[in-house]
Amino acid sequence: MIRSSIAKLTAFVMGLCFASSLSHPAMATSVLVADLNEKEVQISTDFNGANLLLFGTIDREISDDVVIIVEGPPRDVAIRLKSRVGGIWINTESATLTNIPSFYQISSTRPLNVITSSKSLEELQLGLNHVPFTLAKGSAISEGVFEDWQAALIRNMEKSKLWNQNSDVSIRKGVLFRSNISLPANVLPGNYQVRILHFRSGELIGETNSIIVVRKSGLSADIFEFAHKYSPAYGIFAILFAVFMGWGAARVFRR
Repeated sequence: MIRSSIAKLTAFVMGLCFASSLSHPAMATSVLVADLNEKEVQISTDFNGANLLLFGTIDREISDDVVIIVEGPPRDVAIRLKSRVGGIWINTESATLTNIPSFYQISSTRPLNVITSSKSLEELQLGLNHVPFTLAKGSAISEGVFEDWQAALIRNMEKSKLWNQNSDVSIRKGVLFRSNISLPANVLPGNYQVRILHFRSGELIGETNSIIVVRKSGLSADIFEFAHKYSPAYGIFAILFAVFMGWGAARVFRR
């Protein structure tokens, strides 16, 4: 299935490349075609993560590179600063960041700083160090250096396997590229934006986009929907359930 799709993509690109060379012989153009082996991921009660394959073709020259960014739905993230007080490490300050990607994977054919300039990376917001770092309303940083807080965010997200930066995009036969997208078990449901960028000699010459839909299914989907639609009732039920389980456990061990 995947091989036949790649073969069709290759033939399509070759035709476009030929037509492009006839109409614009001196212009740097990009023919970029990409697809996913799966565009929907179901999260069930036994979900342990998912591995997707992104593949495609480009009209490649020696200096060309491909960068693939997968970005999950945004959310607020709290980070805390620990300080030594009286010989004990405690949280002395916290900050809440808003619109932080709940998942961020960026893969490339080579390290990003080799592909293009630092200025381009910053303008295009490519790489973990260039993910927008926005404080939520009413939140402020009064202690420590900004870069330390940013490094703490990156470290925490990498530890949770929610952020990842690698150079795992491979190009075969000069035009075929592929990359694996690894979604961990703790991903949030929602739409995951996929961007595929084509660089030539450090300049962005082409881009295409796709979407991965991650949704809950089965009993976990029903619980998730109930918790969001009827939050107060869900909270009360959770408390009563915890009390009941505690009471039941006490009776069992008393016997």
